Formats: sequence, C-alpha cells, structure tokens
Amino acid sequence: MILRKRPAFALAAVLWVMTIATVLATGTALVGRSTYSGARNRTNAARAHWIAEGCSAVVIAIIDRSLAAASDDDRPIVWRELDVRVDSALRAAPIECSVSLAAVGSKLDANSADTTMLRRYLMRAAGPQQGDALTDALLDWRDNDSTARSLGAEADWYLANGRPSPRNRQFASSDEILLVRGFEARPDLVEDLIVVPARVCLTTAPASVLIALPGFTDDAVRQLMDDRAARRYFSDLPTFVAQLPQAAAESLGVHYSELSVATTVEPPQWQVTVRAISGYPAVIASSVVWLGQFGSHSIVTQRENQ
Repeated sequence: MILRKRPAFALAAVLWVMTIATVLATGTALVGRSTYSGARNRTNAARAHWIAEGCSAVVIAIIDRSLAAASDDDRPIVWRELDVRVDSALRAAPIECSVSLAAVGSKLDANSADTTMLRRYLMRAAGPQQGDALTDALLDWRDNDSTARSLGAEADWYLANGRPSPRNRQFASSDEILLVRGFEARPDLVEDLIVVPARVCLTTAPASVLIALPGFTDDAVRQLMDDRAARRYFSDLPTFVAQLPQAAAESLGVHYSELSVATTVEPPQWQVTVRAISGYPAVIASSVVWLGQFGSHSIVTQRENQ
C-alpha cells in the first residue's frame, strides 16, 4: 500500500506562508512605526523651534519697552540691568521657555588675556598651588611653539598620557580649554572664561574676573561690588577711581592706560539664550541672539539656532 504525504506537505506550506506573512507584516509595522516616530520628532522639533523664536521675540519686546520708557539719563542703567529687568517681567508674565541673559564682557578672554591677568585670575580661583601650573599649561596650549614652560605641558606630555595635543594657536571654543592639563578636573574655572574678544565690563563682571585686571586690589573690587549692589553707577573709570581709598586709587592709576584699553563701563552687547521643549520624548530647541543698543531700542547683531 502507498501512503500519500500531500496533506503533510500542504500543512507545511501553509505554515511557511503564515510565517512569511507574519514577518512581512511585522516589518511593515516596524517601518511604519519608525516613519511615524521620525515624523513626530520632526514635528516636535519644528514646534520647539518656533516656540523658542516666539519667546525670543517676547524677550526682545520687553527689552525695547524698557529702553523706550527710560529717560536719556536712566537708559544706561536700564541697559546694565537688563537681566534683572527681564527676569522681573517674566515673573509677572511667564512664557513657555527658559530664558537667560549674559552681558558680553562679564568674562575673561582666554585668548587675549596676558600672562599677568591669567595668573591673577587662576591664582585667586584655584589657589597658589594650582594657579601657576594651570596658567603655564594654558599658555603652552595657545602659544605657537613646542617649548613647555616650567610648570606647563606641551605635546610630549599629552601624547604620553593619551590625550589630544595642543593646537599651539588660540582656543576655538570654551570647551577646548577643558582639554588643557589640569582644567579637566576644574571645569568651574572655565565658567568665567570666553574665547572671543571682549573688554571686561566693570558694571557686570563678577569679582573673580575683576580681580584679574591690572591694578585692581581687593579694596577696589569690594568697592565696585558694593556700588553695584546699591545701584550706584559711574559713567567712566576716573569717576570710580576718585572714590577709592588712596592706595587702591594709586594702584589703578599706575595701570590706567592698560585698563582704558581692557575695560568698559557699558556692556557692549547682551547674549539672550532661550530654550523651549516640545513633545515626548522631549525635543529641545534653542535660540541665541546677541543684542546691541541703538538709542532707545535694541538691535540684533547675531543670531544662532540650535
């Protein structure tokens, strides 16, 4: 008797067809889900971008109203206090973004600051033991030679420790400073450093930056911070020097020519950073604008979106 195996073959064929159909269906579903997720993320990114742009426009409008409402005598004070005034306005009328303002000139330029200024800043911020070594290492990174200073480090040290070698040129970003020997353990020191040319603004810079300026004594810094807290503003450097104790005034007088080039009493610009969040998982968009002052209103000098 001959046994027929066609039913078993048919069953196997059906199972294979079902398996293939399941795989195809699953693949199609995954592709569809991926396409949907991508479209959703793009939508959330676009929404976050426009929310940030809208919030940025609101902040600029607040600044312009504040400047326009001030008298000619009070307008410089409003410009110096933009961060406080914007914060107060946003507390009264919150917006759907986080906002931060930073006065250009409130930090020390790591590219143009001379050896004395860098050493004064780092000695005060990191202490005498670390300050000298950090100063030499930073100067070795940005200079154009390969000769290490007594407490510094050049390419041979970085190669021996498996780290990127110095570029022997000016820093391209603040993050690059963290590659310098010693700074990787002290990221807080980079918070007061920038890598773009800017005069130090005497009416907005923190004490940690002011003490780095030539001729500035502790008494001078203390007086300046006390004046700022009491909203006693001065129109120029000689006016400030005139109110100091004799020793502090003489110290600044000796370095007056240097200070007249390295400092300003007005923030040349304000950096306004706005961040918005949209969707889940959250997509974050940032709008950064740099504002200059033109009479009774602000002007956008630079814009960056992230």
